[in-house]
Amino acid sequence: MRVKTAIVIGGGIAGCSTAYALAQRGIKVRLVEQHENLGSGASGNPCAMLYPRVSGNDALSSFALASFLYSLDFYQSLQLPATAFNTCGMLQTGYNSRELARITKVAAFLSANPSLKVASKLVNPIEASQIAGVSIDHAALYFPQTGWVNPSVLLARLTQHQHISIMTSCKIALIKNTGALWQVIDIQQKTLAADIVVIANANNAMHLLQSQHISTQPVRGQVTLLAACADSRALNTILCSDGYFSPAMDGVHSLGATFDAGQSDLSIREADHQKNLSALNTLSSALCQDLASRIQSGRASLRCVSTDYFPIVGKLIDADLLRQSPPHPNEDINSLPWLDGLYINTGHGSKGFTSAPWCAELLAQRICGETSSNDNALLGAMNPNRFLLKRLGLKRLAKMA
Repeated sequence: MRVKTAIVIGGGIAGCSTAYALAQRGIKVRLVEQHENLGSGASGNPCAMLYPRVSGNDALSSFALASFLYSLDFYQSLQLPATAFNTCGMLQTGYNSRELARITKVAAFLSANPSLKVASKLVNPIEASQIAGVSIDHAALYFPQTGWVNPSVLLARLTQHQHISIMTSCKIALIKNTGALWQVIDIQQKTLAADIVVIANANNAMHLLQSQHISTQPVRGQVTLLAACADSRALNTILCSDGYFSPAMDGVHSLGATFDAGQSDLSIREADHQKNLSALNTLSSALCQDLASRIQSGRASLRCVSTDYFPIVGKLIDADLLRQSPPHPNEDINSLPWLDGLYINTGHGSKGFTSAPWCAELLAQRICGETSSNDNALLGAMNPNRFLLKRLGLKRLAKMA
């Protein structure tokens, strides 16, 4: 069946990227968001950092590098204004012995694998300070390709498409299949229908019947916004330790973010501002001293994090049927009880602006039956049904796309 219409549930970076990827293929997309505005959740911070978190030659690092390179090219293709997208580079600092060992390992790995096309350079504190334009206390790994993007401008650009219509203040309570179409029903009993549905509403995916078997958790993160001073305005690059510190944008630095699993309170905490300042101190004690009294405001949101840190992307399975009649471990994956036309794109954690566009493209390719040259092992790692399949002892099937 040729897909002509789609409903995408969720107006954050995962949902907007998915809507865009489908619309680019001529599919008419209804994008549904429960809040009044797009990007009201974790995708609504003032600034999103674009960089790969790499440990070495492992699956998560391979995913981080592939999605990072795709996203850079993708954002450049959108022709965003310089005030909304900037590849200013980033310094990942070796602020303790463990991190210094990690970045040294990563530098050696990337140097030995130029085909990965990720430029990097290990620099000492003096060199790091020269690159940054401010005093840096530690050696660092410099990534000149990295940068930041303005989420609100980006989401608006993605959804200003002739094939995308937006419905806000619409919380979906139920999804059902009528045979010919999929229906989504909101809490006011309004019904929408389309050929396919993509669930991209972060932690709320766990509240929908067909995606209850995914394994994610909400992780609270608070960002601190600091008014720039004369010295801090000289910062040229993103600084990164266990958090990040951005160059000044409209006279404001973004500093964050805390990482608190299982917490849902979104009120701004002074203690979390201090945690963020402590992270800044590991990056540059001079900057921390200059900016500690210049807290302007903060923002807290809930990331959606999978239990194995890979995103959750692909077609969903009928979990009840699978439990009732578990397949043989050597079963053909195509014989599983797939929910044809029902897909998901979530679980991007704190790296959604780096990972979601690539995942959206991969999902759109699958939905439209396009061939892909991407690594099947990476696609299998994102299998949204992997947690359920593993619980049933079907580890081989859990690794397949």
